[in-house]
Amino acid sequence: MKLQDVSIEILSQLAQMTQQFSQEEYTRPLDLLSNNSVGRHLRHILEFYDLAARAATSGKLNYDKRERNLALENSPREAVSKMKELIALIRITKDDMVLKLEASYSSDERNDVKITTTFYRELLYNVEHAVHHMAIIAIAVKVDFKHIRLSENFGIAYSTVKHQQTA
Repeated sequence: MKLQDVSIEILSQLAQMTQQFSQEEYTRPLDLLSNNSVGRHLRHILEFYDLAARAATSGKLNYDKRERNLALENSPREAVSKMKELIALIRITKDDMVLKLEASYSSDERNDVKITTTFYRELLYNVEHAVHHMAIIAIAVKVDFKHIRLSENFGIAYSTVKHQQTA
């Protein structure tokens, strides 16, 4: 399975889940999530994917310089719309390409990290990043939103699913 397909599957699972939330549920701060909401976790996932997808055009990527679009955090409808947009962007990006990645690990810009990466490597990172946050979201859903139905392997690493199938 191609990384684009995995990313589309993840975004589709997230859209299916998000459509089940009321706006109040989606934005509710939860003790279990250190007073964060499901919407905040979802916004974080979507912004990372958005930066990676757009880097395919610009050739540059910096996850630290994301917009932090609060509409994605506060509106399930906006989040689902963004997921559809990302799916379309990922579908049309067929080839791997070299990207320049920048990251900050201190307040001094002179210490910024600048490395070469690829679009596929960043899609892989986004898959792992999304699954990590989906696992956290899944816990919150099971505790606070029992009426929300998640897909069978929501928030479970693909390697774990594969291992469970062979065990």
